[in-house]
Amino acid sequence: MKNFVVIAALAMAIAACQTPEKKVDTAASTTTYTVPDDSAITKAVHDAYAVISFKKGEKPRFDEVGNYFIPEAQMINFRTGTLEIFTLPKFKELYSSFITTNHIEMFYEEEAYGKTEQFGKIAHRISTYNTYLNTRDSIAERGVNSFQLIKTPKGWKVSCIIWDVESKALPIPAYYLPPNPLKGEQ
Repeated sequence: MKNFVVIAALAMAIAACQTPEKKVDTAASTTTYTVPDDSAITKAVHDAYAVISFKKGEKPRFDEVGNYFIPEAQMINFRTGTLEIFTLPKFKELYSSFITTNHIEMFYEEEAYGKTEQFGKIAHRISTYNTYLNTRDSIAERGVNSFQLIKTPKGWKVSCIIWDVESKALPIPAYYLPPNPLKGEQ
């Protein structure tokens, strides 16, 4: 009888330690998520593109960069196949050199497709971009930017941009491109 009581007590102790199986709420997993500050975050990203773009006869508006980026922002680039990390001052220096060395008279970068996720005061926007050099007649480059943003007392600001450029070996996947209504995509 003592053995039975000991075994029963052990069985009850083990049972008490078991975690009940959690049921997955399938309705929650199919619910559409609405980004609370989507329009403000999207605007911050579009403003970041605009501040580095310029028309013929103009220059990038480096004096306005602080309106859209935090001072400690990082720019991370895989363009050359190796990781390059820049501060904003270094990015400005390299970008200015690129413009001069390559005789760039017009630079325009725009978002072709974007998607935002937000949690509280942090946000991420995946942004497929098109770059035009010296003419808007043809795209010089496409790629994907990953924008990290934070909500400051002055609004949403970019804290980091990580990007890579499309190539034959690295085509942009369809889920990073705008839907094609002619193919029935939405």
